[in-house]
Amino acid sequence: MKKKELTAAVIIALMCAGGGHGVAHAAQDEGIDEYTLDPIEVRAARTKNAFGDIITEQSYYRTGGDVDVITSDDIEERHYPDVTSAIKTLPGVQVNSIGYHGGEYGAGTQYNTTVTINGDDRVVVCLDGRRVDNAVSGLMGSKSANWSKALANLDQITSIDNIEKIEIIKGPGASKYGADATGGVINIITKKGTLTPQGKIDLATGSYGHHVYRFNYSGSTKDGSLRYFISGMRDRGAAGRYYDRMTGKNYRSNGTQFNDAGYNIRIDKYFDDTHSLTFSMNHTDAYDGYPITVPDYRYMTKAEYEAMMHRYKVEKKYGAIPNQGYRNNWYLRGFNGTATGHNNFDYDLTYSFGKDHGMESYIRAYYQQHKYWLVWGPSDDAAWPSRPIPTPWDPEWDEYVRARTVTDKDKRNRDNDYNHGLEGQFGKSFGKHDVLFGWAIDWSRHESFSTSNITHRETATNVKQTTLLGFVQDKIHVNDRLEIAPALRWQHSNAASTTAEAGSTTAADSKYSKVTAAINAEYLFQPGFSIFAGWTQVNRPLKPNDYKPDATLYKDQKLENERGNAYTIGLKKEFSPATSIFMNYDYTDMANAISRQSVWDDTAGDFKTKSVNAKQRRRAFNVGVNHRFNNHWKMRFAYSTVDEHWTAKRGMVFQPGLGIDSILINAYINSTRPKHKTVLDVSYENGKWSSALTSVLYSGMDTRYFTAKRFLVLDWVLNYKINKDATVYLTVDNLTNEGYEVKFHPYIGKGAYAMPGRSFMLGVDYRF
Repeated sequence: MKKKELTAAVIIALMCAGGGHGVAHAAQDEGIDEYTLDPIEVRAARTKNAFGDIITEQSYYRTGGDVDVITSDDIEERHYPDVTSAIKTLPGVQVNSIGYHGGEYGAGTQYNTTVTINGDDRVVVCLDGRRVDNAVSGLMGSKSANWSKALANLDQITSIDNIEKIEIIKGPGASKYGADATGGVINIITKKGTLTPQGKIDLATGSYGHHVYRFNYSGSTKDGSLRYFISGMRDRGAAGRYYDRMTGKNYRSNGTQFNDAGYNIRIDKYFDDTHSLTFSMNHTDAYDGYPITVPDYRYMTKAEYEAMMHRYKVEKKYGAIPNQGYRNNWYLRGFNGTATGHNNFDYDLTYSFGKDHGMESYIRAYYQQHKYWLVWGPSDDAAWPSRPIPTPWDPEWDEYVRARTVTDKDKRNRDNDYNHGLEGQFGKSFGKHDVLFGWAIDWSRHESFSTSNITHRETATNVKQTTLLGFVQDKIHVNDRLEIAPALRWQHSNAASTTAEAGSTTAADSKYSKVTAAINAEYLFQPGFSIFAGWTQVNRPLKPNDYKPDATLYKDQKLENERGNAYTIGLKKEFSPATSIFMNYDYTDMANAISRQSVWDDTAGDFKTKSVNAKQRRRAFNVGVNHRFNNHWKMRFAYSTVDEHWTAKRGMVFQPGLGIDSILINAYINSTRPKHKTVLDVSYENGKWSSALTSVLYSGMDTRYFTAKRFLVLDWVLNYKINKDATVYLTVDNLTNEGYEVKFHPYIGKGAYAMPGRSFMLGVDYRF
């Protein structure tokens, strides 16, 4: 797009801009000072306490801190398709996207979309306050050093229509959620039934065969004692397009088709104001294309393609550095049906028997069944007996692809996660002390099935582990201006056992017990002006595979649990009912973090990639301003930045520059991600019209690893209310068709994670 055309497009969008209730920082919205939670129904609107903290159904877990809350109103007015889309513009939050729906389970962040908070992907995801990860899962990575420390895929937890609020806690500020949430916590609070029966249908269609169908309905019995909520969705689309900065052309994103579905059920039975029984079931299902990466068209002539394949198959040179255009070999699989899928069920049964000062007392039983699979095109050539193997330029290519194409019935590589357990908590107020006790027992199991492409023989591995935990938190209301919340957490895990074809083994070193401490406080200088501070002792357990013999360990040293300290301090200030500001600084000092680093090896006389314990220090800063110009216009501005450094310990010597050009590391050091993120959200509403334009500037990138130093991405939404029941809407993502990436990995090179180009959705939602 020419410069004048681009400018005109931005101006037009800004003139139309607006849109509902912008996603504001948790401490910066309507000036409501007091709120008492209804024992049965909680409003979606943001309501705050005297300190300026957003109150939610579960906010009693935390004291102060940097917290954002996205409501169901935000989701409906912005028409977010999934959770990562809803949170990606929040300060301090970075969605490290691969640019398409699917991902390879167990491959870590290399081929998966993950979320970092303040630059850290040690993020805990909860559903109604319950952790949804599996202690022995290999979903995001089978080892602690395998490129990612993420524990769950955020978009597979529940459907977006099922969400009442998304609570984003930056930093490990709530002892209930665990001492391993170094980055923070994302707590998804689900919807429940309403007193008055109501429903909604949402239908949309748009670019590249994208169609969305959503439905929900809620209601109650005549006396309101039994309430129900049900929802269902289907989201499907064909391969999209993207703009390639390195060639200056638009290309089809081959293999990015997707077909996602889900449904949810929640039933609440209220016996009286303090006693209730809740059953919920959440199901998500997907069959998504898996192109792995986009091709590197700079090396896509037939001669370059054949030379790359020679280096790959004969010289055994892998990765973008030793083998230019290396990722193009995935053409052989990206065109023959490679896909991933999941089929997840989560069940919860909760009996609540009291609420004191907002602290709920309950007992919960839960069961999770998460199944993942991979359709992986055959690497052998039994389906193509003739030689040589054709290239995409040969006449035989189409026939070759058809002969090797797999179907969704071929699920030869499967991973199943099973969790079941019991948990409970009891809250009681004693004068100035609000004391919260909690406990849990969790049984985790992970099954992995793999079939050889050559022998077609299946092998299976089964890993089990049991975890016990307890915590106590005392929120001390010292006076009307000061609250202090000390907490202790105890966690114990037994030795993980592994059963495979060769027999059963037990990782004795995986048995451990640990007590960690935390303290958070907030102080109110005057109405509308408060500060908060906190300290948390971090303990992150190893994965069972970390205890197995591994040739990549540094001098055969055993890895140890990650441990360290996390600190936070910040302020919230309202200058007027129309203008507010927030600031937050986080510092994490990990004395024992785990990474893959290039370490000097005396035996080899060279630097070699090793899994090591090292020191990690991370600093993150966020600042934001919210301002309402008048009854129609308002603005949200936010800036966040992260700086991170890893240093050696125990006599290790790191390769200068950490060997970023030649090795696979899970340390998101500064050069492999956008260093700065700046968000400007302008919104407008007037009668039946509302609209919003959100601009996100990613900057501080190193052009050795990204296709530009900075990227400006614009998203636009327009709503028109036909009547009180029906609304027509238009969303445009990547309005200017920016070519950009938000992550880099040296294995596949610069520009491999190309983000989708411009696309639109036109829809209507109808309430009845």
